[in-house]
Amino acid sequence: MFENSFEGYTMYLRPKSTDMRKGGSSLAILIESEMQLDPFSKSLFFFCSKNRKILKVLVWDRQGFWEMTKRLESGTYRWWPESREQAMEVKRSAVMAMFRGEDPWRRLPELRPKRVS
Repeated sequence: MFENSFEGYTMYLRPKSTDMRKGGSSLAILIESEMQLDPFSKSLFFFCSKNRKILKVLVWDRQGFWEMTKRLESGTYRWWPESREQAMEVKRSAVMAMFRGEDPWRRLPELRPKRVS
């Protein structure tokens, strides 16, 4: 469905969890006040619930806000940024992978072995 959509849009993740009861206007205020970005720009803004099962996407189409929600029936998004530094602009390929059910932001732990066995 989204494979050919949103070409040329910039994509951002809001760090930490977001109250999923918030609607488009409240999410737009978070974009302006916390993310210090323009909610009316050619961008998609992603928000994640505390339990990491629900994602919301907000996008302005020059006539109004689109608010999209994805609720995972099982599993969670394992990684979500906790700081502004981590919540940088994300690549379109990562977002498209997420829409396909993949977890492109999963981070593996860094191993520090003491010796080779």
